[in-house]
Amino acid sequence: MNDELREDSLLIGDYKVYQNPNLYCFTSDSVRLSKFVKCKNKDKVLELCAGCGIVSLHKFAENEQNGDSGSGQFYLVELQKPLYDLLKKNIEINNLQDVFTPINDDLANTFNYVNKTYFDAVICNPPYEKSGAGFKKQNESEKIARAEITTNFDAIAKVASDALRFGGAFYFLCKSERLFEISNTLSKYDMKIKLVEFIKKGQRFRLALVKAVKGANDGVEFSVLSE
Repeated sequence: MNDELREDSLLIGDYKVYQNPNLYCFTSDSVRLSKFVKCKNKDKVLELCAGCGIVSLHKFAENEQNGDSGSGQFYLVELQKPLYDLLKKNIEINNLQDVFTPINDDLANTFNYVNKTYFDAVICNPPYEKSGAGFKKQNESEKIARAEITTNFDAIAKVASDALRFGGAFYFLCKSERLFEISNTLSKYDMKIKLVEFIKKGQRFRLALVKAVKGANDGVEFSVLSE
């Protein structure tokens, strides 16, 4: 696998990340999600569907660049073994083994490794499309990352709610047209949407960056980010 790896700089200090072009590769949306997340490096953070680890790695590096010297606990769950191997490598090359813990398992088994009601923040760049719809990729890794094949938003939301302390925040991306459905799912698990930032391409609201809070009252703010 090493012969196929591509090294990319995070453009923050010496931080870098390896990707494999034959697997699912992150896009600018992952960096947007990282910038949208509000957490500190001292926090307890759980990332689901972590891929190669780009979102949490970028967030940690960005916080550090901004003077946040905390060293908390980041747990990153990734089902696909090849992506997990990349995740583990990226943690090691950035010398974050004391802060980041990779987990190779189905997210349904998350609490075999961590405690419930423990985390300040949960992050997820989930599959956007329902199974059988959307991206028609030959690459199986991309299919799993982009469509609800091995998990779905209901399962993700349940794990996020169980993982968060009261008042903890769940940050994720979703397709704008699924926002109503997703809001109902979050309510089922005692989470309310508090902030939505739409990503607009031309005249279309392509995606939404969402912050939901466990145990929150009603009331949501909206903003728009143009590509």
